[in-house]
Amino acid sequence: MDCLARASRAGDLNSNVITQFLVVDVGAERERRNNSCSSKSNSQGNGSSKHAGSEGPLRDRFIADWSKRAASSPGTGVLGPTSYSAVYDESEDVIRSPAVPTSFRDSSKSLSRNQTLVDDADIQVGAELLLFLYEDFTLYERMSISKFSHCEAYVFAPPLLRLLFASVRQMLNNAIRDESDPLPDLTELSKRIFENCSKTIYVDAHMTPQNYFISMPNRWEIIGVIFSIIGASSFLLPASDMITLHPNAANVDRHGLSLVCISAGEKCIKFCDNAGVMSEPLSWSLLAHASLLTYIYGDHDYRAWKVLGDLATLIYSLGFHQRENSEMLPFFLVEHRKRLLFGAYTVDKELATFLGRPPRISRRHIDVDLPLDITYNELLAEPEIRDAAIAQLDQEGWNTQGTVSKTTLVRALYKMGQVRELVLELSLNSRLEDLEKRIIDITNLAAEIRSQLPPRLRTLGYNNDVTPWESETNLMTLCFHLECLYNELIMQRILIKRTGHESHKLRSIAREMLKALLLVNGSRAPDGRDNNTVAWNTSFYGLPSAGVLAIELLRQCQSTQPDPTFPRSEIIQNLSRFAGDLEYAIVREAGNYEICQQARKLIRSILDRVLSAPQASLIPARAEVSSMPIEWLGSDDIWLNQDSEFMRWINNFDWNQEEPIGE
Repeated sequence: MDCLARASRAGDLNSNVITQFLVVDVGAERERRNNSCSSKSNSQGNGSSKHAGSEGPLRDRFIADWSKRAASSPGTGVLGPTSYSAVYDESEDVIRSPAVPTSFRDSSKSLSRNQTLVDDADIQVGAELLLFLYEDFTLYERMSISKFSHCEAYVFAPPLLRLLFASVRQMLNNAIRDESDPLPDLTELSKRIFENCSKTIYVDAHMTPQNYFISMPNRWEIIGVIFSIIGASSFLLPASDMITLHPNAANVDRHGLSLVCISAGEKCIKFCDNAGVMSEPLSWSLLAHASLLTYIYGDHDYRAWKVLGDLATLIYSLGFHQRENSEMLPFFLVEHRKRLLFGAYTVDKELATFLGRPPRISRRHIDVDLPLDITYNELLAEPEIRDAAIAQLDQEGWNTQGTVSKTTLVRALYKMGQVRELVLELSLNSRLEDLEKRIIDITNLAAEIRSQLPPRLRTLGYNNDVTPWESETNLMTLCFHLECLYNELIMQRILIKRTGHESHKLRSIAREMLKALLLVNGSRAPDGRDNNTVAWNTSFYGLPSAGVLAIELLRQCQSTQPDPTFPRSEIIQNLSRFAGDLEYAIVREAGNYEICQQARKLIRSILDRVLSAPQASLIPARAEVSSMPIEWLGSDDIWLNQDSEFMRWINNFDWNQEEPIGE
């Protein structure tokens, strides 16, 4: 395509990032433009959308603002079987008559949103966002495709990204008539995007992937996706890849670029919110934005949790959880929607577990089939290629090549999601009765589910002398094994905390988890391209399992009758390796860096205490047992405060109990 051959300019990105960040992110600039430059912006933007009452009282400005939002309401979305209109809609054939020509469903379809009144300042900010993309689009496109070429993502795989970037590139190039001064043209384009943003996206069953994904660049949802993907690529790409991508890549302030992309993506989502947008591309934008927030600020940050809640709300409002709402869509879009739904479901369970909070997307409300275990290239290919790939699947939809892709893993995680939901229910509801029986039932259910999965997800084994493809499958299988072990670890911890009974499983589960994690981390890429995966696995699986072992190690050393079967040497070695991973494998830029370093300090302090003196002299007085040095926790980071799951476990642990946890 001609639009792909044409390369946009690439300037000094180091200074460009700083300048654009100041323009895009600082609210004072927008307020100044609203109050002092309204006459100039009116000549460039929508002359009918003047700031009514901008010189008047604050009350009038608020009323005007929310009046515009009311006019751009997105409506109700998909309604379920208990909704206010369900009785009437289900009896539509009876109700319909010359006297009653319409039903609730007809009325909801006929509702038309008023044209959104857009602030001229928003149009100008939108133009600046587009200019930022245009000036170095070639570099950003190469960064994004390069990053996601290394993995098969849930939603944003390379074939899809190529279509989205190609459509945005063509839109920008077609809009700009004067390349020496593109801002006026981009201001007009920004205005058209705002006008188009409120329009419904129409899809028919015969639409091709190319026609669908290339048809929607002129929407802020897509621009938001592009910014979030660029920000993620800037953060995740190894330095060695950056050098080969573009002559100016060495000048990129990568952290600054990621921050700009967070700000820009937030602006795009805000534009959609003000315009009353409720669309499928908005769900992509929210998922991409939430992921970027976790990369930069950490999985414990409130902002990512909040955006994920918005995504869950949108998924339910669009009816992605109900099979009937996808019946008239083309095959590729049905499958892509499933991948987004189950990807969001998986992220929701992981983050809910990490934070110790209730999940927002429940398995019991989903009646959609799992996505087929085929690659994105096969999904977007011509029908004959796609159908040939589908024909090679087994009757349950699993691939028969013995590989474990991202889609394979998300299918397995959804199957096991039923167990995680029950485990979270146990952890968050202390009033449940028959705790031990519940744990046994959940354990049996987990074993039954896993026994029904393909053999490659049940068989563990790792060998360095394998092909990269086999190595990736082995690592994915180990990660799934860690997920299953973590369910058991949580339940055994609950059992000890609520009943006071000894758990013979806890220590062995923690040992197996830590050994598996060290094996996964030992296979990390030398160039650091999987740094974020390492940071997540270490935070999610490593901190709780290492915490259990570190505390038990200290208790054993303080006991007058230590367990002779306790593998002291192995535990010390593995905890030392884990502390080394926390220090050296977690890059300083990672969002979870600070919480990992606090855990490292705690674990190394325990190791120092255990190894600093002969075991006989480690038996302290009762008062000394609970006096953990406060400087071990000397940080302002709230994760290691009383609200953290790791610290609650330490603080609630009975340091004086004499019986060790059995194996």
